[in-house]
Amino acid sequence: MRTSPLPNWLSTVRILLAPGALTAALAGSRPWFVGLLAAGLLTDALDGYLARRLHAETSFGRKLDSAADYVTLLIGVAGIALLWPEIMRRELPWVLAGLGAFFAVIFYGYSRLGRAPCYHTWAAKVFTVACAVSLIPLLAEGAAWPFHAAIALQILAGVEELAIAMLIPKHEGEVPTLWHAWRLRRAGSAQSTPPPGSANPWPR
Repeated sequence: MRTSPLPNWLSTVRILLAPGALTAALAGSRPWFVGLLAAGLLTDALDGYLARRLHAETSFGRKLDSAADYVTLLIGVAGIALLWPEIMRRELPWVLAGLGAFFAVIFYGYSRLGRAPCYHTWAAKVFTVACAVSLIPLLAEGAAWPFHAAIALQILAGVEELAIAMLIPKHEGEVPTLWHAWRLRRAGSAQSTPPPGSANPWPR
């Protein structure tokens, strides 16, 4: 049965919106930058939801969604640095801490697993929403603590993903929480040790 391509189209749209958002930032247009970035974040909220509802979850879709997330994050940081330089200078330690947690998972994945983990944990999904919401008061010169709280959540999400990668290094697919990873590890350990050259027992 052929799966719906709609979720992957939305992820692709998010990638295609990034150059427009960056162009708006370079042109000094805050409204266009915010509008295009918000549109990208909206597709991020919809593609995973539709993939589950339409039973269109695939390994390629998870990787495409993650790639779109990376692009949107980098363009968002670059645009804020260009359009709100004072805020970026003030919040730079928090921004670097969040980026460090985000890319630590990717670097570990490529160095130890040969790929970027695409677990799409619940914590990572909550962070995406929290970060988007926290930017509203931050960029309006209001309270900064919601942004700090979102960054703290991102750090916790990064630590959780690193722990998942260590628990089930052979697993590919969504792993909502560290608890789910532990269950997968126990399921894999419960299987008999395969003879040399046989398929590995980890669930995929």
